[in-house]
Amino acid sequence: MKALVIDHIHEEGITLLKQYCEVDVNHGLSPEELAAIVGNYDILLGRATHLTGKIEKPLLENSGKLKVIGIASVGLDQFDQGYIASKGIKLINLPGVNSVSVAEHTVSLLLCGMRHILLAYQQMKESIWNKHGFTSALELNGKTVGIIGFGNIGKSVGSILKKGFNMNVLAFDPYIDEEEAKENGARLVSLDELLTQSDVVTIHAPLTDETHHMIAEEEIKKMKKDAILLNAGRGGIINEDALYKYLKNHHLRFAGLDVQETEPCYHSPLFSLDNFIATPHIAGLTYDALSRAGKRVVTECLEYLNVEVDAITPGA
Repeated sequence: MKALVIDHIHEEGITLLKQYCEVDVNHGLSPEELAAIVGNYDILLGRATHLTGKIEKPLLENSGKLKVIGIASVGLDQFDQGYIASKGIKLINLPGVNSVSVAEHTVSLLLCGMRHILLAYQQMKESIWNKHGFTSALELNGKTVGIIGFGNIGKSVGSILKKGFNMNVLAFDPYIDEEEAKENGARLVSLDELLTQSDVVTIHAPLTDETHHMIAEEEIKKMKKDAILLNAGRGGIINEDALYKYLKNHHLRFAGLDVQETEPCYHSPLFSLDNFIATPHIAGLTYDALSRAGKRVVTECLEYLNVEVDAITPGA
């Protein structure tokens, strides 16, 4: 068997893969280059957030011997799932593999916003000792967080904030019921109720036609004055023009984004604001999550092809 690795899969995953098949590693292929060679391989491995273009019909028309596509991450919005299935190709992704990493990053963004951490440090670098300039900082204890998208990551965020910070947890997710929300420490509500009742709104939903710009001007206007808005889900769920407007006029206290509508994002009006922070889509990219993902995606691809794989590291 042959496998083609087109992205930065963790070295522990590559080492495991090489025990069972011939492996070519070729990062940075254009869609045209990939289309020309993909049919020579049984396995295609990548990461959804790093792919150059979408995996859809033009790329897979000559899929040849390709049997399985393994994605060492969660999102599938870059894949034409129907067409891939019609070609008899199995698409494997890893729901939950980086839930803890994304949840911890989300809480880090939140703490930056509640406690003015970034702005305080920036002022210190400018030789400003502003000890009494940040007394508007707030505690999380007793506040309400509203989680849009209550899947693996949303549940992890809710657990951390409820157990660690004594926050009340609201959830909006049309794909779960009240009992599932309750079992995970949340109360299931409508989007309007979540927006109007939450001190913190955090997004952990996929990007779909339904969720594109689901948080725009009308939705932000419904949020509490001085609320915090976070997005570690997918760029494009928040209308960034509306976000800029309501951060600038201080209707919102703070916003933290790990994802932008256009990535890579080098310039944005949001970057000029003191009550905004962004990171370059790194929430799930911890050593632990990447190692776990690399080994798991390789194992699942090989097992789909009826290869018996030695047990991976416990807990991986």
